[in-house]
Amino acid sequence: MTSRSLTRFLLLGSLASAAGLGCSEARANKAELPPSAATTGQATLGVRAAPPMDKLQGDVARVTGQIRSRLEATLSSPATGTIDKLLVNVGDKVKKGAPLMVLDSSNLFIAVDQAEAARDMAKAGLDSANIELTRTKQLFEGGSAPQAILDKVQAGQRQASAAFAQADAAVRSAQEMLRDQTLRAPFDGVVTAKMKNIGDTVSLVPATPIFTLTNVEDLEVRLPVPESMAGALKEGMQIHGRVIPGNTDFEATVRTVGVVVDGQSRTVEVLADVTGERKGVLRPGSLAELDFSRSEALAGLFLPSQALLKDEKGSYVFVVEDGRLARRDVQALPVTPRFAQVRGGLQPSDKVVVEGAASLREGLAVSVVQ
Repeated sequence: MTSRSLTRFLLLGSLASAAGLGCSEARANKAELPPSAATTGQATLGVRAAPPMDKLQGDVARVTGQIRSRLEATLSSPATGTIDKLLVNVGDKVKKGAPLMVLDSSNLFIAVDQAEAARDMAKAGLDSANIELTRTKQLFEGGSAPQAILDKVQAGQRQASAAFAQADAAVRSAQEMLRDQTLRAPFDGVVTAKMKNIGDTVSLVPATPIFTLTNVEDLEVRLPVPESMAGALKEGMQIHGRVIPGNTDFEATVRTVGVVVDGQSRTVEVLADVTGERKGVLRPGSLAELDFSRSEALAGLFLPSQALLKDEKGSYVFVVEDGRLARRDVQALPVTPRFAQVRGGLQPSDKVVVEGAASLREGLAVSVVQ
């Protein structure tokens, strides 16, 4: 081997040794590096979370009920007899006290005349007895009449007075019977039904219905409210209503909240009075949809029922804080089968786990997914 070839060989060997040493040091240095946070960090779990709602949506806080009159009556005949006059028809508006029907009263007019004549006779007898008593007292005081005569005249005067009182009562009774021949409206309203015609015979017992009278101004709404929502309703709360179909808007005020739950429908009867200005015609019997979501009684924060958990400490939810789950204790009031009002422990901006919360635990690393 020549001198130049030997020199080149030694140089290549040195370079190879240096390269091998460098690779070994690199591998050693790589093995000595500390593990990164990415390789040692705990894997996060994706959860669905959302802030609580500040009000219920209308579609989950609406109840359908029926509009009805607070004053409706089936009017029966006040006496037994034959209908002589029908003074109103279906659809007529009447005032309280207005005559609606008159029975044949010819015999009663005669009875009143006879009673008044008998009273006049009794009055004349009483006047005569009073005059006789005055004269006898004067004679008795002058010594011209004995005590027996005075006693007899006084007794006659008392009898005449009683006879007049009896005759006067007979007149009032006959007049009352005559008044009973006329059926009158007990309140302002509209005639909504007529069951009899002129010439029909009606009776007091059993009662014969003749008209149905309805007050179309004093209205209420009967609502079968789910028992889960009834607890949030209070007397006096304002609610918005709309007639369906027709879209006539109105306002109502809760008057009573029932105390009994219907065993079949699981609802509580709520009565609300129609109040305020009406933007259209409201008819008893119409269906109406009442929106409770605008009521102050249902103001606050709301969550889906599935977001709520419960243990021996009470109700709570999980919120996402700095990538981990934190427990928040709350007071929960169910208002619909799917939503509950929550108080305490939450802010409107909190991200509350709304799905699968029952399988999670506090402190778990999570990330919010859509």
